[in-house]
Amino acid sequence: MAQTITISQKELQRVAALAYEGKTLKVMLCSVGATGYTAQSTVANWQSVEKSGNGYSRFTATIATGSYDGTEAAYVMPDIDAAFTATSTGYSYDTVVIYINGETYLHSIIVESPNVTLVAGQTQTYRISLRQDD
Repeated sequence: MAQTITISQKELQRVAALAYEGKTLKVMLCSVGATGYTAQSTVANWQSVEKSGNGYSRFTATIATGSYDGTEAAYVMPDIDAAFTATSTGYSYDTVVIYINGETYLHSIIVESPNVTLVAGQTQTYRISLRQDD
């Protein structure tokens, strides 16, 4: 006997509201080095290898209310563009860390290989997409 299970749009909306909407998204640039940190490591672990100086500052945004996207069959929050601009001598990093403020664990990481180096005046932008999918 075949079964089809569908999560309702309203349940996806409910979960998205609890997990994301109105919360503060943080994005930081880090150099993992020999630490061995992964997507399962804590926010505090990653903060210990966060970049500093030369124009770097952690990106912060409030997550807006989303809507159901029938094409993607997902409840989607508006994309967030996290931009970083270097000054002075610039900086390099190998990992972009994304988390919800106040949470112990991360939402996700983006590992750059090779490392990204931003020189003075250069900007790197990351588009963050948050969604609840069935």
